[in-house]
Amino acid sequence: MNSRWLKIIFAVLTIVSIYTVEASASICEPPRGSKLAMDQRDNWRSNCLKKKKAELTPNQCLAVAKSMEYSNNAEEARLVCLYDLKKLTLKDCATIAKQMEYADSGDETKWHCLREYSSTISKKQCETLAKSMAYPPNSDRAQLFCENELN
Repeated sequence: MNSRWLKIIFAVLTIVSIYTVEASASICEPPRGSKLAMDQRDNWRSNCLKKKKAELTPNQCLAVAKSMEYSNNAEEARLVCLYDLKKLTLKDCATIAKQMEYADSGDETKWHCLREYSSTISKKQCETLAKSMAYPPNSDRAQLFCENELN
């Protein structure tokens, strides 16, 4: 092969990689020029998220949630990430909990993480998550959970 063909192949591969990056960055984005209102765009993203949840990674799911224009829709999308994704780890769970905007849903998410991973979480991880709760009664109760329920 001469160098001209190599340059052409390199150029094609570069273009393909650019489009692949753009496609992954725009998961569940409404079509450009669709003239949808904010709530309609969020509905588009939400419906897409629910359809594609089986194939999304936690980071991709959270990116869709972050793209929501209304905070309550973003919160609901993060709950889809929490409850519906199959391959969630403790770290993913804690990341979702940290990104929750409202204190009550953040505490609820942290409780879910504690219960879901109680068989694998270390006492130190449990206490860290418990202390990070927004409401003192939740934090106190979670710390008791860590002391009494973990080996």
